[in-house]
Amino acid sequence: MARLDVDYFEAHFADAPGRGVRLLMSSYLLGSLFQSSIMAQAARIARLPYLAGPISIYPDASPKPFGFPAGIVVTTEPGWLYPLSAPDMGCGYLVVDTGIEIDPEAINDDLLNETFDGLVASIDVGSPEREKVSTSARAIMMEGISTVGAPVHFGVASAEAEESSSWSPRVDLLEASFVASDLQASLGSAAGHFVACYVVERSLSPASPPVGRVIVVVHVGAAPVRDHLNKLGVFAELAALAIDKAISTAEDAAEGLFAVDLSSSHGGALLGAAMASRNFGYANRQLVADTVVRVLRSRLKRYAACSAVQLRHVDHVAFESVDGAIRSRRGLQPLHEHRPIFITGGEHTHGYLATTGRRPSAVDGLCCHGTPVRNTEVVPLSAMAGVEPDLSPSSARRWADAMVSNTRFDEGRFWSDSANLEIVMSYLAESEIAHPAARLRQLMNYRELKL
Repeated sequence: MARLDVDYFEAHFADAPGRGVRLLMSSYLLGSLFQSSIMAQAARIARLPYLAGPISIYPDASPKPFGFPAGIVVTTEPGWLYPLSAPDMGCGYLVVDTGIEIDPEAINDDLLNETFDGLVASIDVGSPEREKVSTSARAIMMEGISTVGAPVHFGVASAEAEESSSWSPRVDLLEASFVASDLQASLGSAAGHFVACYVVERSLSPASPPVGRVIVVVHVGAAPVRDHLNKLGVFAELAALAIDKAISTAEDAAEGLFAVDLSSSHGGALLGAAMASRNFGYANRQLVADTVVRVLRSRLKRYAACSAVQLRHVDHVAFESVDGAIRSRRGLQPLHEHRPIFITGGEHTHGYLATTGRRPSAVDGLCCHGTPVRNTEVVPLSAMAGVEPDLSPSSARRWADAMVSNTRFDEGRFWSDSANLEIVMSYLAESEIAHPAARLRQLMNYRELKL
């Protein structure tokens, strides 16, 4: 394995020089990666047919029970696609500066709990209080975020949604009854992931929101579409077809590592469904964010200091055309010269807003979005380069106790997530990929558990 640059590594197969694995991480993270199951899986993936060059692995690469790991990029030759290299269809982030300013140490616990209850009642998929969305899910999938109009409760002019598709959306793989009923009913809910409210605990850049500002992050996609396709047996059928046509081996297909020919009717329809899901994800994130900001500014109106504005709206799971090939990214967000990226820890940890550094090209303009789901030796939470060691373990733990959430707190996972977050953020800063702009203390976290 040869070192390419500071904290970059690349390995190639002796019998296939054009194939290999790019490891875009520090030696410390590389060590934890080698202790996980990902390296063996990566070596296997890098030898799959129809790939265009090496695969890339980012700091938060995490194993999944089926298919490809998160935190990797796979590029395929034109006309070929690995469906489970980016299965979390339409997933992404919408980040809003709510314009609300609070002192988290002074806010009343009852007010925080009442605000959380109001938030849940407004976006929980089973809540009778949740407003139903009149725009049809089918129109949203085919036409995108424009169908739902501009949000009412926050502005988007300075950071419009980065919605784009390399291919046309299609819905012919989906049952019309599912689109009109279940998918329609999920609009405006956080189906698939979470909604989190943070407060800026420390401003680390002149351009960041000020200390005390409440930040909302909506992290959802089109999980109901993925689950519906799985229920219909679409992925199993594509795997069987790949075996039958000698596109993929039975062993690879059994692990979800099967390819599809995009010139086939099934392949083209699946890619179209992914584009439709991308449209749905963008629109639904905006709908959810608009509701959440409305609830927060209503319940915390005496703390409103200025208007709410969108800071970033981007997906981190996508199939896209890049230089004639097809790039699949899972759990990776594009870096942007003028807009922040969001680095999450876990359901009960702090997080970061970060700005793009001077070396985005070193990582193909992409950045990890969180912490790896694997154990890393716990290090001091003040490990991040360029930041004074003011975040003590006791403070981080106290923040977790004070926040409101509908999910169970796991002590071991909390410390692993916190340590991983600091290690990843430190790597991004030291390698000039991204610099911390604001450290975010989490106030509330809601995960939709019914979908």
